[in-house]
Formats: sequence, structure tokens, C-alpha cells
Amino acid sequence: MKALFGVLCLLGLASLPARADSPGYWAFRPLAPAKPPVLDGDSWAKTGVDRFVLARLRARGLAPNKPVDRRTLIRRACFDLIGLAPTRREVETFISDESPDAYEKLLSQLLASPHYGERWGRHWLDVARFGESHGYESDNERPSAWTYRDAVIRALNADLPFSDFIRWQVAGDVLRGDDPLAVALTGFITSGSTVTNVDGVDREKAKYDKMDDIVSATGSAFLALTVGCARCHDHKYDPIAQRDYYRLVGFFLPGSARDRQIAIGRSGSKVKGLAWNGGNKTKNPLLERGDTEKKSGDVGLGVLAALSPDDGAVTRWIESSEKKSGDGRPGLAQWLTNVEDGAGALAARVIVNRLWQHHFGSGLVRTSNNFGRVGDRPTNPELLDWLASELIRAGWRLKPIHRLIMTSAVYLQDTTWDRERHDIDPENRLLWRRQPQRLQAEILRDSIMTAAGTLNLQLFGPSVKPWVSSDAIKTGSTNKWPVNVKDGPGTWRRSIYVFMRRSMRVPFFETFDVPDAMQSRGAREETTVATQALLLLNNQFVRSQAERFAARLLRLEDKAPRAVVEQAYWLALSRAPTQKEIDLSLKLLGSEGQSVENLCHILFTLNEFIYVD
Repeated sequence: MKALFGVLCLLGLASLPARADSPGYWAFRPLAPAKPPVLDGDSWAKTGVDRFVLARLRARGLAPNKPVDRRTLIRRACFDLIGLAPTRREVETFISDESPDAYEKLLSQLLASPHYGERWGRHWLDVARFGESHGYESDNERPSAWTYRDAVIRALNADLPFSDFIRWQVAGDVLRGDDPLAVALTGFITSGSTVTNVDGVDREKAKYDKMDDIVSATGSAFLALTVGCARCHDHKYDPIAQRDYYRLVGFFLPGSARDRQIAIGRSGSKVKGLAWNGGNKTKNPLLERGDTEKKSGDVGLGVLAALSPDDGAVTRWIESSEKKSGDGRPGLAQWLTNVEDGAGALAARVIVNRLWQHHFGSGLVRTSNNFGRVGDRPTNPELLDWLASELIRAGWRLKPIHRLIMTSAVYLQDTTWDRERHDIDPENRLLWRRQPQRLQAEILRDSIMTAAGTLNLQLFGPSVKPWVSSDAIKTGSTNKWPVNVKDGPGTWRRSIYVFMRRSMRVPFFETFDVPDAMQSRGAREETTVATQALLLLNNQFVRSQAERFAARLLRLEDKAPRAVVEQAYWLALSRAPTQKEIDLSLKLLGSEGQSVENLCHILFTLNEFIYVD
């Protein structure tokens, strides 16, 4: 209903009771000086996070769940931070470690892993609408776009301050032109879809369509605002004027996508990377109703008035940066991250909400790409502002916030459900339990290969195409989907390195809700449909990996059926099988026509394999 209401507002068929304004609306206020509440008998709380949550639980007469067991905890933490299941040795070592800082040591190990950037980079690429083709009818490939993906992974692994992460994506080529990472991160601007093969009037329209893609993505990714709604008229329900929209367009209008030699190869070697090429300030027409043939006065460069308490300071930033870059993007970058005179407070709220979302399944603001009037209000605004303040206090570094969240008693809860608490809070907005989370499509594919022992953990480099045969590569006919093609060891890399064509997603990914990257996506749809179960049963990739999983088990020194069953469970589920599971598995293996491969295939289809508690 909320989405329908928003559409009606845009069409002028409905209206909101009041516009969001700068001094009153929660998302545009300065960060509140929130402190964790002091509670009597709060021995349950481990961090400030817990005291905010517990206060709201107590107000509704609810109690939180008990802590989860260690075997479940390490699996949860590993999937959350690196997207890979823990090994048997890692589980047994963690369980047997009785030191009080055992969990802290585990988190340090995971946060230092190079696979952390792969896991969290995948989340950011959704927000950045990253794709390796242009989209639309022709959907031509961009073979050099992968350098942006690698730059994101590298930046996250290095715990680059998120303020720099924002600034470099907007203006890294100007701010740090001698830094390959900063230059490669400007691939954010180029990451969206682009209309190609146009000329004449259509060419100018296509250019403004590209500007809309960039401005909309900038607003959604960094500020969780639907800035693109002001392309044709003032925003119907947020304080974003059409003039504001076109002043933002002015920062990007002179520039274009450009291939550059960037030293961001695997060993620091130079490779061709798709980055942004800025230009000198150009006349910036406001388009009446978005029509390129109805231009009115030059609006120049500028930012959102509702997030600019000191317009004079913002103007000075832009004017001074114009002298350095010509197009003023460094001024925009500074405005986006300045807490006192710019949008920094909102940007901090947005990113800590994204971290919370991926740790708990939904954000404190559930519409993580829309903090505007039609979006959801935060379930715990004091906690949101406190986390944003903690981020800024930690130098905008994300890893301390991960640790803060993951050491909280809220995060450490088990998944126990009961009717009484469910009736009071059916959506678990008060966080009285841990919600099981389904693996994303990419992590599910990675998990299948991990169990089978086939996953190639090589970092970085050009994307792979699991659907393309070697013959197709040799002949250059890679634009069509080959029939009956099997992928091989060269394509069994982590799924973040799989080529992302907008019009032709890998069927495995599409079935499990990977978006098409045509626009910024803060949260994926999560469907549960019969085709997902059918894919796991019949997909050639899944079946071939089950075959290799079985071959791995049959290479064990102890090939006794019971030993094979036990190791299969450890590899697939990071735990030993129960006696009942052993009995059922042995019965299956003893049946005519059944094999170890069948057992492996069954394990891939279990809810426990696909969901993490």
C-alpha cells in the first residue's frame, strides 16, 4: 500500500499531510546527542546497543532470547563477515577455546580476512547498481568495468574511512589523482546503465538519462533519498526542488566515462579500468518537465537546500573546487560527508543502517534506500543516531561498528520463537529473537563449491563467465547463451567475480533474486518459489558439484559409510550429524540405486544449508 500511495502522490492523485522539512523531519536533523539508557538489572546488556534495545523491549513487557550456542555462533559470524562456512577445525577450535576473549579473537580474524571485502563488497555493489554491460536493448559489454568492483573490495579490506569511500567515488580522480584506488572508485559514477546507439535529439535525451542515473544513484546510495523524483517537477513529498536536482546534474554534465590505465591489477600492475573523466563547468539548463527541448535559465552547481544549514560554506566549497577540477565535484564530495554544514549526518545514518540491515536481516529503517517521507521511520531512532555518532567518532571506519554490533547481546541471541511474544511484536521489530537469514544467491553458489572442495579463492581480476564455453570464447561469440555448456574449474571463483550482464543474469542468480542492476538496490527482494527448489534438484551446476562433493568424500582415508556421512555433514553444515541423521543416511546409502552423490545432493537442498541461524 505504501508503494501504491507513493505512485499516486507522484501522479498528483493523492497528497501527504505534510512535507518533510529541514528542521522538523527526522532524517534531516543533526545527530541527536543520544546516550545508552541506564537500566536497572541490565546484566543481559553487553554493549550500548543492548541498552537501547532492552529499554524498548521492557516498555512492551518483552524479554530477549538466551545466547546462541557456540557452533551456531561461529557459523553465523563467518557467513556474516566473509560469506564462507567455517571448517571443522575452526569450529572445534572455537568451541574448545575457553578464554574470555575467544569470540573477540574470532571477529578479529574474520575482519582481517581478505574475504571480508568480497562479502561486504557484494552488498555495496547492489547499492552502486554495478553492472558490466550497458543495459537496454543492445546491452553491450563493458570489459573494463571490473576494476570498480575490485576497488570496492580493496577499500573495504583496508577499512578505508567511509567518508573517504564516499568522496573518492564522487571525485577520487581530482582529490587523489595519484592514487589508483581513488581513481578506480570513480567507477561508481559510470556503473549504471547507459543508452547507446543514439544520435541527434535522442543523443541529448540519452545524455540526460545518464545524468539521471548518476544523480539518482548518488542520492540513493549515500543519502537514501529519491532525488531522481525531482527530474520533472519538485519532489511531491520530500524537500527536494527541481532546481536542486539540476544543480546536482551540473557536477556531472561536463564529464564522461573513460578507460584509463590504472595500477590496480593483482600485483599492482596497470590494467585498463573504466573510470570517470571530468571536464570544465558547462552551462547547466533546467529542463521543464524533464524535456530537453524546454530549457530555462542556467542554474549552475549546487546541492540539496534542505541539507545545507550553511549555504555560504557550501558555496565556498564548490567555488574553490571549481578552480581545481573545473566541474566542482570535490565540493560535492565535501558536502556529502560534512557533518556540520552538509549531508554528513544523514550519510552516517544511512551507512550504519545498511550495516545493521545485513547483520539482522532488516535495517532500523527498513527502507534502506529511502529515508524520505514515504519510507519507513526508524524503529529505534536514538540507537540509529548513537551508531552514526559512534561511526564518526571511530573515524568513519566500518570495522569497529561491525564489532560493536556483533558483540552485542542482541546479535548473540538464538532464534527461539514463541506465540506470546510473536503476538505482541509479529515482525520482530523490537529484536526479541534472532531471525534466520537465507543465503544470498552468490553465497549459496559459493557454499556449494566450498562443500565440494572446488571453490577457487583467487582474489581480484577480470570477471568470469560460467555460461560461456571455451569454444565460444575462441570464436568471440559470447553474447548469446550457449546450449548445454558446462562450466569448469576456471569459472569456479567466488560469485562476486562472475560477469554481471544486465539483460542476461546467470539463471542460478536470477532464480534466487539477484537484481538486474538497472538502479540502486538497498535491499533485495526475497521470494520463496517452487522454481528455487526445482533448480537445486535439477540444475546442472548443482548436480555436477554434488558429484565432485562425493568424489571428495571418497578420497578420505576412512571410506567406511559412517565416516563418509560424518564428514559430509561437517563439510556441508559445519557440524556433526545426529544419530538419527546417521541412521537415515546409512539407510539411504544401503538402498539399491542410491549413492554418496545422492546424499551430497540432498545436503545441498536442506533448509539448514540455505539458511543461517
